[in-house]
Amino acid sequence: ARAPPTAHTSDALAAHRFERRLVSAMGGSFVSKGKGKAGGKSKTSSVVRSAPWVKQGGPIKAWSSGATSGKSFSSKGSGKSPVQGKGKGKTTGKTFGKTLGKVKGKGKGKGKKKGPAAFDSEFWVRKQEEEGRTELTGIYTGTIAKYVFKQGWGFILPDDPESLPAKAKQALKKAHAQAEADGKNVSDPNWLYFRKPDVDREIFPLKDDMAVTFEVYVDNKGAGATNIASAE
Repeated sequence: ARAPPTAHTSDALAAHRFERRLVSAMGGSFVSKGKGKAGGKSKTSSVVRSAPWVKQGGPIKAWSSGATSGKSFSSKGSGKSPVQGKGKGKTTGKTFGKTLGKVKGKGKGKGKKKGPAAFDSEFWVRKQEEEGRTELTGIYTGTIAKYVFKQGWGFILPDDPESLPAKAKQALKKAHAQAEADGKNVSDPNWLYFRKPDVDREIFPLKDDMAVTFEVYVDNKGAGATNIASAE
């Protein structure tokens, strides 16, 4: 015969049923284990198994792929940089690469010297008009003392400075005195200044001590040589 339930066993059954309902509501399963004993008493142990869709504990990844979390890790163009949104990493990299290319492209060629203006350039014509050049009569001989190719100017040393016209000698004397007053170094007071278009283009490249013939002019800066040709 079954022993009548006591208050203790009723409370235990009620607690057991409540636990089963609670586990079921959470989406898990309930397994009861126990061994019967004489007198109708039993021991029951409960094991709660989480539902398969419940996230298990584990290490959290700081980064995920673009397909799952919407984040991607770009390795093109500018290097590695996390960007938001699938596929945006490639776009950002390409944009940076193009921008960097433009910046580098703009820097090319700067600082390079192009040399003096061409023989027929209006630049030389304007210079003569600004300086008020007046050509004097006579043909003289001398040598190339110096020529700065990158700037297109140089000096001629006359073979006989005393044979130059009086106006040319006075202009030279005045120009050299002004240069010394400005703190400039005058290599030779008899040097006559000239520019690229003052020289016959057939005798280029000019070399130091090259023998030449020339004519003389005066302007508001002093005196100079023009119509320079080879004397060899």
